[in-house]
Amino acid sequence: MKFRFLLFFAFILPLFCWAQYPVKVVRLVVPYPPGGGADIVARLIAPKMAEGLGQSVVVDNRPGAAGNIGADQVAKSAPDGYTLLVHTSTVAMSPALGALPYDLLRDLAPVAHVAETAMVIAVHPSVPARSLPELIDLVHVPYKGCAPALADVLGGQVPVAFNTISNTVAHEKSGRIRLLAVASRARSPQFPSLPTVAEAGISGYEAAIWFGMFAPAGTPREIIRRINNEANRAAAAPEARDKLAAQFYDVHADSAEQFAAFVRAEVARWAQVIRDARIKGE
Repeated sequence: MKFRFLLFFAFILPLFCWAQYPVKVVRLVVPYPPGGGADIVARLIAPKMAEGLGQSVVVDNRPGAAGNIGADQVAKSAPDGYTLLVHTSTVAMSPALGALPYDLLRDLAPVAHVAETAMVIAVHPSVPARSLPELIDLVHVPYKGCAPALADVLGGQVPVAFNTISNTVAHEKSGRIRLLAVASRARSPQFPSLPTVAEAGISGYEAAIWFGMFAPAGTPREIIRRINNEANRAAAAPEARDKLAAQFYDVHADSAEQFAAFVRAEVARWAQVIRDARIKGE
């Protein structure tokens, strides 16, 4: 009888914990400095997530190593739903660029595909190219972020940048840069006359920055579904949605399972791109 009671207790305790979640502060780890895209997304959805969860949701910036320091910290955290990661599409590229202290597909569980924004190809006005086919002989210059890259284009130190719409729109309107193409699959509603890279002659090209939420692997499915629901609800709330739209971010509302499939596909896609281009991590 005692053994049966222990078995019952062992079975029912996880269910009890799920039902009680959360009972303390939930932490959103952003593996970048304040002010970047992931930080903006996290801080916009955190208040609404807190309302739905009934507990405080705080943003914790842990920058370094292209986002891998913060990601590793979450991967090694307890799988209880209290330490979450808000990362960008960079997380899907990192596995193919060198050894990591964590395994993305094994150690992190995709939770929510929160938002996405398109990339554009922008040039300094002194560049004679008026279309993407006219832009040739590129030499890659790596930057630590979109802001410093854009600053050097605006200053004329480098002629071209692959950057986000939100970073470039004000400068395009003032004439300080010129947009040649949008890297998304379809044209941007904000720039309907701007062709896609594919329309400009490079078929099969698609690159966007997406923002997603992850939990440590092993987090109970019921907790992941709860967080997914609250993250989707928070991003769709008018206050957050309108602010995201103002920065040209599109809100997503995928299930955790859909986002997991998307992440696996992204990892495979970027691994192939990195192999074909013979890109090496630094």
